[in-house]
Amino acid sequence: MKVKEGDAKEIKKINNGFEVVTNDKSYETKTVIIASGKTPRHLDIPGEEKFLGSGVAYCAVCDSPYFNGKDVAIIGGGNAALDAVFHLENYANKIYLVVRNLTAEPFLIERIKKIGKVEVLTDTKVLEIVGDKSVSGVRIEQDGKQKILNVQGVFVEIGQVPNTKFVNNLVKLNESEEIIIDKDNMTNVPGIFAAGDVTDVKEKQIVISAGEGAKAVLSAWDYLKR
Repeated sequence: MKVKEGDAKEIKKINNGFEVVTNDKSYETKTVIIASGKTPRHLDIPGEEKFLGSGVAYCAVCDSPYFNGKDVAIIGGGNAALDAVFHLENYANKIYLVVRNLTAEPFLIERIKKIGKVEVLTDTKVLEIVGDKSVSGVRIEQDGKQKILNVQGVFVEIGQVPNTKFVNNLVKLNESEEIIIDKDNMTNVPGIFAAGDVTDVKEKQIVISAGEGAKAVLSAWDYLKR
């Protein structure tokens, strides 16, 4: 097996299969397995990029232990944001849930109300993440007034975007821009398979993605044999 590095820019249908176009080269193949995952949505505010890895995080499952005993802000009001609260409650000293509107499932909202260290700030806009070498606070606006929350961590939990731009004119996507697959991980285009978070598989977990990847490989092999 040969590993080739490069971002896929486009997949084209050709006579004998497909052409995968990257930054500087193109490759012809009879089958393609797309496992490009998702990218977290960003706030696009000052300080977010600067402090990435120095207080700004997008994965509470991965990074919660690094904020043991610290005060943190979670940005977002959906299920993912509240799930981040549950991951952080055993580590963080204080958790601010900063939202415009709470849109999560009602039973999740009721659960966070029982966590004493959580303060929910609604109708709130996030303006800037501040600090020196690492995060020391987040500037917010609430009721027309600005203030800084003194936190050492900011978790951005406002959803994720499937990495499907390079195939959105080739394979069918659902309303969330995820690739639609069948039970064998085949897309609507024979010879193109997909696996993991980039697909419309309901649960998004590493163990499920790994299994889906194995299924896609086996299905691609069966396709080639036929």
